[in-house]
Amino acid sequence: MTYESNLETVSKSLIGELTNEGIFAAGGQLAVDINGDCAVDIGVGEAGGGPGMTPDCLHNVYCIFKPMSYLLLAYVLENNGFGPDEPLDRIVDLPPWVPKDLTYRQLASHDAALAEPTAYTWRSTPPDERQVLLNRISGNLGPAYSDISGGLVIEHIIEYLTKQPPTQFCTEVLLEPLGLSDDIFFGGQSALAARSRIRVPIIGLPVDPLPMLTELLPTRICEARLALGVFATMRSMTRLYAAVGEVMDGNTQPGLPSPPLLQNLLDDDRPLRHDPILDRPAKWAAGLMTDLNLQGITKNAGPGTVGHTAGLANSVALHDPSRKASIAVYLNGVSVEDDDHIIPRQQLLKEVINAIPRS
Repeated sequence: MTYESNLETVSKSLIGELTNEGIFAAGGQLAVDINGDCAVDIGVGEAGGGPGMTPDCLHNVYCIFKPMSYLLLAYVLENNGFGPDEPLDRIVDLPPWVPKDLTYRQLASHDAALAEPTAYTWRSTPPDERQVLLNRISGNLGPAYSDISGGLVIEHIIEYLTKQPPTQFCTEVLLEPLGLSDDIFFGGQSALAARSRIRVPIIGLPVDPLPMLTELLPTRICEARLALGVFATMRSMTRLYAAVGEVMDGNTQPGLPSPPLLQNLLDDDRPLRHDPILDRPAKWAAGLMTDLNLQGITKNAGPGTVGHTAGLANSVALHDPSRKASIAVYLNGVSVEDDDHIIPRQQLLKEVINAIPRS
């Protein structure tokens, strides 16, 4: 049996075990890209809002897409002749709640003191009241994970420099050239047309309603944007992270910063620190989580692995350069307790990663 066949067997078995246990995982979707080829693309178990889970089901992947918005901004700045350490307020007029002299490097490393508001608070607040949330940003938490406001800054700058809506620009410059526009959707008519493919979490829900329970409503579908995430398959997420891996290998990719710039950003030596929003040690560069073995994601990936996790919905995407492999997984369950996510996710990633030999 080839390791690819074994990998698919292992993946199906693991997802099956997790869904059978029913602990915040009624269903799962997992994809693996190795050396640019899709090696695994499976969907197992139940899916909210439609038939069973399949590889073509769309999920609001929230934070695991957000690094792509930071990388897209790096691309835009670079192509307009701006470096990562230039104050952004000298390039474009920024809203008053954005810190003065903020640089791209600080924004993409979550050092911008833009921890407020959380995406949960944003999505729970009526649209006409959201400006109040932004006006309340105090910066008192200091450097911390920016759940929504950093993404709003990105949208603002991209729109100013490209003269296009950020979602349109992202689709035309990043998604379409990579062949992903049929599997990744922002809000609008295209997402509404794909509504039958969208699934929502259905197990482990707290008593109070969550915004994600209303994802199938047209108003919620139309809110998908750079700052909030996209509707996507795990297959498409592995392709995105594989493209990042290509740049890490020195190969230019559409919509992403040049290899020298990305390497410069990933070489950032700022220390791992406790994040007051995530309540755990964390480190980012270029919008990507780094040092994944120290962040409760996986201890089995090789050196230099980058990725990102989502919050309430249990999903993760990463690229392991030592294996030339990208992995994305979505477990159809939700919890407000980190351990409910971390334990099954680590269990799955450990076995899947170990089934892929290093290059």
